[in-house]
Amino acid sequence: MILQHRSHNDIDVVQLSGRFAMADCGEINLSIQDLINQGHGKLLIDMEKVTFIDSSGCAVLVAAYKSLQLKAGRLVLVTSPSVQSLIELTRLHTIFEIFPNQDAALEAM
Repeated sequence: MILQHRSHNDIDVVQLSGRFAMADCGEINLSIQDLINQGHGKLLIDMEKVTFIDSSGCAVLVAAYKSLQLKAGRLVLVTSPSVQSLIELTRLHTIFEIFPNQDAALEAM
């Protein structure tokens, strides 16, 4: 799993690639929580290049969502087809804002 971070105006953009599975979730969760604690309350997680996600990866997304809710922040996602499938299967698409690409997500924020 590779995590890259950049800022776009007052939005933290996290780009993930590879497998988003239990082995990497602890480290990814810490990195995302640090960004939330230090950031402006707006987070875009781009998973367009994620090839696989398991329930641990979903748990990281839910934890980020909850943390941002406590800060009255906002989380948006960009997904790959495999990520989108699991998010829909787990019905998480009912809580997350999901966009087809990073440009659309940034414009919406």
